[in-house]
Amino acid sequence: MYKNILFGINTEMKNEKVLEQIAKLIGEGSEVTLYNVVSEKDLKASVRTGVHLDELKEKRQESMKHIFDYFNEQNIKYNLQFVQGNPKSELVNKANTGDFDIVVLSNRKAEDEDKLVLGSVSHKVAKRAAIPVLIVK
Repeated sequence: MYKNILFGINTEMKNEKVLEQIAKLIGEGSEVTLYNVVSEKDLKASVRTGVHLDELKEKRQESMKHIFDYFNEQNIKYNLQFVQGNPKSELVNKANTGDFDIVVLSNRKAEDEDKLVLGSVSHKVAKRAAIPVLIVK
């Protein structure tokens, strides 16, 4: 299967099917990199409310606890990375580093609105990534 999986994760992920799909993609020695991008908009909003970047990361980790629990139950090796910037650009750049075999995304637009339309992040990553992209509805 895939050795290095890039999982572009939004902290509000409600789509549990994406976790099941990741479990199907891994094999012995696989590792999933959970990649969360803190947008400038989110960072500015948090600073205005008195929450600094470290606190914002802690809050995001708390909201991802169910994902960590699932990966631990399934014995999936993972690591978490936070970066600041534009989610679309940062995910494409990370995917194209040559360090990953596949990108996995949850289609938030379809998840929220029960539509088949791709969200802007999913669309851009699918269009510009040099590796396979799995978008889970």
